[in-house]
Amino acid sequence: MADIREIIERIKTLSKHTKRIVKTLQEYEKILDDRVENAYLLQKKMVEIEKILSASPTPDLKSSLAGWVEDEKAAILKATEDLRFRLGQQLKTMFAKDGIKLRGQYPVLRLGMFTLKLSFEFGDAVLFFGPEVEKIRSKIPLHPKAIYDTVKQYDSEMRTRPADLDSAYHDLIRAYQRCLKISGRSGGDKLLISEVLREYVFMRQPRQFAIDARRENFREYPRIKLSYMLFQLRANRIAEQSMRLHVATFDATVDKSRSFWVPDNEDGDGTHYEYISFEETR
Repeated sequence: MADIREIIERIKTLSKHTKRIVKTLQEYEKILDDRVENAYLLQKKMVEIEKILSASPTPDLKSSLAGWVEDEKAAILKATEDLRFRLGQQLKTMFAKDGIKLRGQYPVLRLGMFTLKLSFEFGDAVLFFGPEVEKIRSKIPLHPKAIYDTVKQYDSEMRTRPADLDSAYHDLIRAYQRCLKISGRSGGDKLLISEVLREYVFMRQPRQFAIDARRENFREYPRIKLSYMLFQLRANRIAEQSMRLHVATFDATVDKSRSFWVPDNEDGDGTHYEYISFEETR
């Protein structure tokens, strides 16, 4: 005869398991509205469902859902094939509204200054700045809106407001002058672009950072923001007369401490530069 405590524990286990499977099925139901766009999300959720069922203390539940699971897996497989077929067109339409052209072919797509590398096997994507120059984000769900929102977020964050470009340019000159002084070099000499940009970042820190140099007081300047700033300075002709960027040697292009990739245009063509100089530093 079973002990009362044992019976209680069995019921608790059954209750816990039932709540878990119900919750997971409800989550699955919420993303069924568009099987194609949510194909990989459904696939991941189905793996959870099968895992829960395999550990089910009630064999009847597992057998009663077996047919439904197989039907759903077949539907998910078709949805992933349909998504692969239409994902590119959906992205093209979404980004066209922002004036961003989609180029390339699976698994590598170009979106303006960004590169998207798709993995249909794992149902995610990796986002790069430039032609796979700088990895920005990995494991982006293969969902049109998720991809669109991610690209737009980084695109927005990297752009320096036109009103701030003059200030950025003058601070860049000051950073260059400071690096010249530290190294005992003469005006007009070439300096490593990474050193000048590092000095620029520290010069742009808020006063609070100088008072209390803690992480929360530090204003971040990601590499892509600095790269795009240099592009903007040239594209807006703010630095046309004095700033010179000097092309990196082949060895330097693979060393991020020595070179910076700077776009040549909004379509993502660009060049690796190793040194920077200013002919006029007034």
